[in-house]
Amino acid sequence: MNIGDKIKEQRLKKELTQEQLSELLNVSRSTVSSWEVGRNYPDLETIVAISDLFGISLDNLLREDTEMTKDLSKKIRWNSYYKRILLFIGVLVLIYTGFNGKLRMDEQRYLTNLTAHSWKQDDYKDSGSYTLQEDGILYATYIMEPGVNPIPLKEYQPGVIARKDNLVIKVKAGNKQYVVISEANDPKVTHEAIVEVDKAGNLSKSESSWSDEKKQSVNAYLKKYQKEYVDLLKNTVHKRQEIVD
Repeated sequence: MNIGDKIKEQRLKKELTQEQLSELLNVSRSTVSSWEVGRNYPDLETIVAISDLFGISLDNLLREDTEMTKDLSKKIRWNSYYKRILLFIGVLVLIYTGFNGKLRMDEQRYLTNLTAHSWKQDDYKDSGSYTLQEDGILYATYIMEPGVNPIPLKEYQPGVIARKDNLVIKVKAGNKQYVVISEANDPKVTHEAIVEVDKAGNLSKSESSWSDEKKQSVNAYLKKYQKEYVDLLKNTVHKRQEIVD
């Protein structure tokens, strides 16, 4: 005997109509009818309510109805699966919310430090751009607003670009230092490149695609302006630290 037959049997014993049973279980009459003819099954919560209403154990109610048992087991497994998914999503939301909150605090700290060290917003660019002119050096930085980070859940730290005469350098997150060798900055340049350098202004690594001529040209250019680059890099690292500290 399946569960639908047992529900009907117990309903008739209690001398209840389908309408009366539906009201007691807070479902529609057609739902009770569907159970009794085997078109579908009650959910777990309703099965417990039926067990209590008729005073029979869940074991007796479900015994012999293998299809119902399989369906119920499947629903329990899916219910557990969905709970794990919801828990995982909840954890991700908490992480993202906390991370985004940290980004907002970082942004506010950067902006406060910029103001304290006399940086000015660059009216010719977007709202996140700031510049500082000091001792013949033009410094520029950009403060990214929370929510526009191109790499979600990765901390953003501003870098600083500095220009003095025809020399341009960049200091990025982690105080990684780069020299920009460009004909646009210096018409005498024969081989353009953006290269990572050490604190002494020496080339840290070259691209495998470079020719020997380009490698020699880049090293010669760095050597020619080594003292200027070292001073510029040192000043720019200091300016960046003033922003992020």
